[in-house]
Amino acid sequence: MEEVKRRVAVVDSNIEQMVKMSILHVIQLGTKHGVFKVLSRGPTQREVLDSVDLPNRKLLMEFLDTLRAIGIVEEQGNQLKLNGFSYLLKVPQEHYDSLLPGWVSILEEIYRMVDYAFITPTHPHVLMDFDKDADFWDIRMNTDFATLYRDAIAAAGEISSGASVLDLGCGSVAPYDFGKRIGYTGFYTGVDYSSAILEIARMRAEENSLPVELKELDVRLIRPVNEYDTAVISFLLEYLKPEDYGRVLRRTLEALKPGGKLVIVEPFRDRFKHIEALEFFEKLNKDFKRFPEAKEVIGAVEKEGFDVAIKEYGRSMIVVSLMP
Repeated sequence: MEEVKRRVAVVDSNIEQMVKMSILHVIQLGTKHGVFKVLSRGPTQREVLDSVDLPNRKLLMEFLDTLRAIGIVEEQGNQLKLNGFSYLLKVPQEHYDSLLPGWVSILEEIYRMVDYAFITPTHPHVLMDFDKDADFWDIRMNTDFATLYRDAIAAAGEISSGASVLDLGCGSVAPYDFGKRIGYTGFYTGVDYSSAILEIARMRAEENSLPVELKELDVRLIRPVNEYDTAVISFLLEYLKPEDYGRVLRRTLEALKPGGKLVIVEPFRDRFKHIEALEFFEKLNKDFKRFPEAKEVIGAVEKEGFDVAIKEYGRSMIVVSLMP
């Protein structure tokens, strides 16, 4: 599994850099919109909301929560105070050649969306809805970063010619990508609740005559009837409440053949410091909850009582192998 470790290490490096860039943009937002100027007076949260001229109060409150979470602001009594926060952006030399350019423009676009979201969450320039903004999500799923983590998933899940794959929260690109890998002797089932994203995926699969089945469904309601060699859950749990993890993981593991593997990829919040900065921007999607903790996911799997082996790769991948 050296190839898996190598690929996941690159995934982790890029997620780490996303978090660092997000912290800088949080600081930029606090300066640009006068939030830090108000906070310098040690106000209450209500005084901040009344003093900062941003119509979307809910988003402003989430911004204050983010400042608390990453340590820029602390609460003393009922007052909010800046605590002399300093941040050093450092990229270790060994990571230089692992940084990918594709995600940068995507996050820059999302950063720009925040200014419009501060006016209203339904502003037409906020392009984070899975159905209304399916084209934006398709571009995001086509980046070199997305290709990288799909390569890591394929290596960890042994997705190759003739394999059967269940992909929850499949998006618009993975059905084509994994469908190509398994070939005409394999079988792929992709599940997503966005009809617009699935339509893009369906067009790609049909153009290439791939053995792909796509289902529009909330993953909390899945009841797979087939058995699969590999199941994939990537960047999906962040849209579920923690209390739903067990149900989804149980149904997924029930769909595996003996010896099958479940590959889970997420920026686990207990593995990346200050992940709340990145979460602030992801929350522009109304369905986003929070990135899961690795220990929550592992605990949910263990609670279901399956005979499994669980292995973590880096800080963003968990592989659950169902014992034969």
